[in-house]
Amino acid sequence: MRRPSWPTAAFAVAQAACSAPVTGEVMIAVQTDMAMPKDLDRFDLEVLSGDNRIINEGFSLGADPEDVSLPGTQGLTVSDDPSLEIRVTVRGLLRGRVRVKHTVVTTVPEDRVATLWMPLHFLCSGDEADAEGACGADRTCVAGTCVDAHVSAELLPDYVERDVLHRACFDVARCFGGADLAEVEPEGCTIAASDDVNVAIATEGDGVCGPFGCFVPLEAESEVGWRRTPEGRVALPKAICSPERQPAPVVVTSPVTASCPRKRIGDPLCAVDERQPVVLAARQRSPMSLAVSDEAVFWTEQGSLSAPADGAVKRVARTGGRPETLASGQAAPRQIALGEGGRVFWTNHGIGNRESALMRLIVGSNKPERLLDEPSSGRPGALEGLATNGDRLFWTQLSGSPGEPGSVGQMELSRRVAEPVFDAGSYPYRIAAADSVVCWTDHGAGETGEVRCREADAAAPVIVGDRESTPYGIALDARDPVEVFWVNYRSGEVVRGAVDGSRRDVLVEGCKGPYGVALDEQLIYWTNRGDGTVKALPRGAAPGVGCGAGQVLTLAEGQRSPGAIAAPAGAIYWVNEGSAGEADGAVVRRAKPPPPR
Repeated sequence: MRRPSWPTAAFAVAQAACSAPVTGEVMIAVQTDMAMPKDLDRFDLEVLSGDNRIINEGFSLGADPEDVSLPGTQGLTVSDDPSLEIRVTVRGLLRGRVRVKHTVVTTVPEDRVATLWMPLHFLCSGDEADAEGACGADRTCVAGTCVDAHVSAELLPDYVERDVLHRACFDVARCFGGADLAEVEPEGCTIAASDDVNVAIATEGDGVCGPFGCFVPLEAESEVGWRRTPEGRVALPKAICSPERQPAPVVVTSPVTASCPRKRIGDPLCAVDERQPVVLAARQRSPMSLAVSDEAVFWTEQGSLSAPADGAVKRVARTGGRPETLASGQAAPRQIALGEGGRVFWTNHGIGNRESALMRLIVGSNKPERLLDEPSSGRPGALEGLATNGDRLFWTQLSGSPGEPGSVGQMELSRRVAEPVFDAGSYPYRIAAADSVVCWTDHGAGETGEVRCREADAAAPVIVGDRESTPYGIALDARDPVEVFWVNYRSGEVVRGAVDGSRRDVLVEGCKGPYGVALDEQLIYWTNRGDGTVKALPRGAAPGVGCGAGQVLTLAEGQRSPGAIAAPAGAIYWVNEGSAGEADGAVVRRAKPPPPR
């Protein structure tokens, strides 16, 4: 039995080949250009001869010992009547839904062993209805285009096991890490490229995702990939240039090297190193903040900051996949928070005549609603920061008039009634809430700001940090909120303070533009906007550590304007804001480092 160990089946007109064939045979070779089990976690193989179902088997894809990997083969020997056609159908599924389907109608050769490639390819993927019925009867999808499903056995290549099952894996993450953007000529659907290149589609989340984005590699010199034209250009699959495919796919190229040979059909894809950053959602337009549930990562995408409003709220599975837009047309959404029952809250900063607002969406409803807008808040000024302690929402509101203070508002979630706001400094920015404490950064109108905390029923907030140098991100320990942590952007500090204002310690100094901060039981995590790094420090470290000291762990480098960060169980997540308004931001995950000794 060839790799993977697919089970033997009893056939009416053909048999599974578990040893060297005696007569003619076809080797069904299933392969994919998508990541397993992120994009596909199962495939079903069906073989029909007339009305007789020869094979009807399902196989799990993944890392478990019982799962199979691709490519894999299943052999069918020739029957007593070599003219009998077989209909081979492979369906790729994700969480029980068909994402991609491929069908071939052919015959089994009488006197040789032939390879029948059955690709489960990204360009043919869609929702369940598209995957099952888009091409109609006796047609199938190849490289995103519907073609005749009939293939003559004479055209099938000879089967050579080492060329199908014993290839080195193709390292998509490494090979396209420094890829160049290709300019697609839409009329002929071609690009200019050097003689030795690999070509890929850069996606938001499909395909193999590594530190630099998500890519679906295209097979070289193949009907399911790309071919070189007589003029020396690279002809892409026509589906890439179809006006119906929106947004238009982004194509990149990377040079062929000794470690990155040309991608061929059937090359297995290398697994991603989870000890390195892994992009969950690429090509995002200025992602601003994120929140993590048990199953998914949610974030706000600010958009281009131009009218009409094009911001969005999105989510993706914590394991990755195709991002889902929960709300579009939002006016520069900023901070996000999660509530019970699938409730998602966020602040819209506002654009032009689109007012600032506090928004809510129940996942599955696709109907965002305003809980509060700028006029009804009682004060002018854009809503900015947002946090919840489970019972209440808290938000910061910037000053809307020169000389007037900003404010912090709150709302009891069970009543959905805004309570009176209280003064919060000149420029209240980020906010954190836990149990009976709410703390926020006021980065000030100039270079000097404050950090304030307010305990429940207190008459006024306490200044925890005075004359701070542009404080930005802030975090509280939800289990024991007696200390608050924040970062000072201009002075490059990570700071800890008691929420009652009795103590302030500079834990780390000399960082380059620290921006976001998060906690778990063992470590403090923060992003450095100035040098594109993500770092961590044991919570028990003594104050006064240099940002480059040995106690400080560098978890990621080369990030593009890293911002908000979260540290739930198992992994850390952050956003790379990228260039303002450009689709070069990302949502990133990295496995947590081992606990400090």
